[in-house]
Amino acid sequence: MSSSPAPREERTEREDVAALVPFFGVVLLLPPFLNLFAGMLGPFGVPVEVLYLFGVWFLVIAGAVLLSRGRQFRETPAKSLPETAPAVPPEPPGHA
Repeated sequence: MSSSPAPREERTEREDVAALVPFFGVVLLLPPFLNLFAGMLGPFGVPVEVLYLFGVWFLVIAGAVLLSRGRQFRETPAKSLPETAPAVPPEPPGHA
């Protein structure tokens, strides 16, 4: 028996984790978290609140990209069929 989960189970686990990405994004963008940085200025006079907002936005997008690149989300490719000649019925002998 192999110790790795079946492909369907891996896909389900990956989908469960993928469902958490937008949840954490929404939680991190709630006003209590955004107001932690209110009034603070960062580099070049940009408010830290804005940097936090775009940082969380970037992390949510990066998390979605990383999870979508997993092989579990891709459909398994069909096995390549050997190339054969077109199915044309042979001509009967004597007909040329």
